[in-house]
Amino acid sequence: MKKSLADKIEEYLKVLIERSENRQVEIQRSELAETFDCVPSQVTYVLSTRFTEETGYLTESRRGGKGYVKITRLDDSDLKSDTFRRELISFIDEMRDKKNISSKEAEMLKFLTNYAFQGFAVEEKNRIFKALKKALENYLL
Repeated sequence: MKKSLADKIEEYLKVLIERSENRQVEIQRSELAETFDCVPSQVTYVLSTRFTEETGYLTESRRGGKGYVKITRLDDSDLKSDTFRRELISFIDEMRDKKNISSKEAEMLKFLTNYAFQGFAVEEKNRIFKALKKALENYLL
């Protein structure tokens, strides 16, 4: 059975991630599109459908001339603490939507939430995420 282009791109990225020391890869969308002789939107499609939190990946994207995509494979402990992290991310989005914080501030908070606590134990992450949410709730009072 012949593999689709999306399957090939997904497989390629997963191999790169597994070979990396820190279970993540940082690539430029345009370079990946060039490698597979396709348009960048096809790469975007693969990233948005195959590298999601539900499938165990965290994807960060920065657009523009020096733009990149960073894909991180979440480990089991990250997935277990995911409920509290998602709650915090949703709350940050809600704050942004209500104009309590700017989009830039929301992106910074979400970046910190997603990356600053990677080496922490699950229980510690859960405590931190709960404490951050409570602090942000108090900030709005």
